[in-house]
Amino acid sequence: MKKRYFLLLLLIPIAFIIFWKRQTQEIVHPRIGKITESVYAISTVKSEWNYSLRLGVISTVAEYYVKEGQLVKKGDKLLRIEENGTVFSAPHEGIVTYRPFGIRETISPQIPILKIVDLKNVYLEASIEQQGALKVSKGMNVIISFEDFRSKLFKGKVRSVLPRDEDFLIQVDSQDLPSNILPGMSADLSIEIGTKEKAVLIPTKAISNGFIVLSREKKKEKVKVEIGISDSANTEILSPALSLNDNILLPVKEKH
Repeated sequence: MKKRYFLLLLLIPIAFIIFWKRQTQEIVHPRIGKITESVYAISTVKSEWNYSLRLGVISTVAEYYVKEGQLVKKGDKLLRIEENGTVFSAPHEGIVTYRPFGIRETISPQIPILKIVDLKNVYLEASIEQQGALKVSKGMNVIISFEDFRSKLFKGKVRSVLPRDEDFLIQVDSQDLPSNILPGMSADLSIEIGTKEKAVLIPTKAISNGFIVLSREKKKEKVKVEIGISDSANTEILSPALSLNDNILLPVKEKH
């Protein structure tokens, strides 16, 4: 009697666990709605103009006319070389970001003596995978966001899609960026590939290897679908024609 009682006590929790973890399937229905497909990338802010002054011979600076952090305009004098008295001027507007050597300090050939970066004219550049590069084209709308400005979004447009070595790059122009956005900062890009206002949508997770499972008259039917625009949550179904009353079974999952 005690053994039977003990066995019963042992089987009850096991049966409870099996019942609790039983497999369930959730049913969803198609709906009509707006969907936008996007390609996402992490970009870097770059300057249109970067000037780096280098000389081909050993030289020394006789005089500087600018300091690091100073804004200069095109034509402003930058420095004078001691050996031949040559005075170098700024080729474009910008800020002096690099001036490492002192007066009359020996400078080796091809070593940067002074750098200027244009802060007003900037663009964004990002590396994307081949699949994304095939979808992105010039003129597409881009939503730009910065980690420290998550509450504010900026607008831009794709300037170009180009190969560089074995990478695929996109460049984005924006007239919307605030003045405190500097070259070297990173930003998240959302490139809008396409939008449909009235698409037949189902949850993306309902599609498995190009098929969905329909429940019709208490029977399961595996149906191949042709998909259109897709985002992280929903996918447009182009064919077959689905009714808003169709029962679509989501993949089986365990209930805990």
